[in-house]
Amino acid sequence: MIDKSQIVKKNKTIFYLTYAILLAFVVFNYETVFAILSDILALATPLYIAIIIAFILNIPMRKIEHLYGKKIKRKGLKRGLSIATTLILAVILIILFSAFIIPRLGESIALIITNIFNYADRLVTMINDALAHFHINYAINYESIQQALTSLDLNHLLSQSGNILGNAGIHLIFQSIGIFGVFINAITSFIMAIYLLANKETHLRQLKKIVTFLFGYHRSLVIFDIGAEANHYFNGFVSGQLLESCILMFLMYVGFRITGLPFPELIAFIIGISSLIPMFGGYFGFAISFILVLAINSTQAIIFTICFVIIQQFEANIIYPRVVGGAVGISGLYVLLALVIFGNLFGFFGLLIAVPSMALIYAVGSRVVNISLYRKHIEITDKTIKKFDE
Repeated sequence: MIDKSQIVKKNKTIFYLTYAILLAFVVFNYETVFAILSDILALATPLYIAIIIAFILNIPMRKIEHLYGKKIKRKGLKRGLSIATTLILAVILIILFSAFIIPRLGESIALIITNIFNYADRLVTMINDALAHFHINYAINYESIQQALTSLDLNHLLSQSGNILGNAGIHLIFQSIGIFGVFINAITSFIMAIYLLANKETHLRQLKKIVTFLFGYHRSLVIFDIGAEANHYFNGFVSGQLLESCILMFLMYVGFRITGLPFPELIAFIIGISSLIPMFGGYFGFAISFILVLAINSTQAIIFTICFVIIQQFEANIIYPRVVGGAVGISGLYVLLALVIFGNLFGFFGLLIAVPSMALIYAVGSRVVNISLYRKHIEITDKTIKKFDE
């Protein structure tokens, strides 16, 4: 008679051996394995982009759909009108930005490039005078800066680039730059995003089925709970931060126009974009803008500083709490830690997702720690650590 326990034992042994062999292969060939996994994951790149587009468009679409829901009861019609209205608003914003902001930014940048030697000379002179006033035995050599600026021959670079591309031919252009592939991916991602928005409940239900099938009922509940919390943090932060950045950009532009500062569009744009990085992003934009204004007129640099401080304080104390609110709710220490870690890992994109990601990690970590301590009947306060009875 067959001994079932021996069969089970042999099957477990084979399983553990197979697992050990696969683990050893991955450890000793991790670069190859990661490269293969990256290539496989890269096949679905348009889907990842579509998810990001759908996530951003879904923020205004939900509010538009809620407004339509008061008058329209048919779900399909309501969803279609909401998507169409969202896309129309997005196109209008892009057209307005392209028609009014981009030309003025181009004019400001062209003016700076045209007068870059004068600005550099003026800035170096002011810095050297300030160093001499404080009896610092150091002076910036303007000739070396001028030589460096002169060496940046843009026309020569463009002509050389044109010759290289011309000699390489059309095949090299598509292979190296991938313009056609980028265009196809963009169109595909956009269409995928529309499908995701149109049937988001169906796709979420399908995703939940797959997760439940892979991880089981109890683990799936934990995963869905974490997913809902992640959606809360990212939704609140992204929508609030984008709106707050646009408001700050508008306020800065109006303030710079009223005070007659140079390059109001460019400076407001720099400060608005840099404010997407929490905490010190706006001050980084201020530093760049201050140097631009200082190179033109030192008196205007003082006016710019006063104007920036007034608007920034008004925005930080009145607008920001109302727009962004307590969407993340973590201390400044964790915000700085998140910016350092995610910035080093993912660059500028990491800075954008650092705060909501840290808020999610903090919330999940706190929940795990608190539940574990509760199960062990441990209570921790500011001054004591004690065990309590069941």
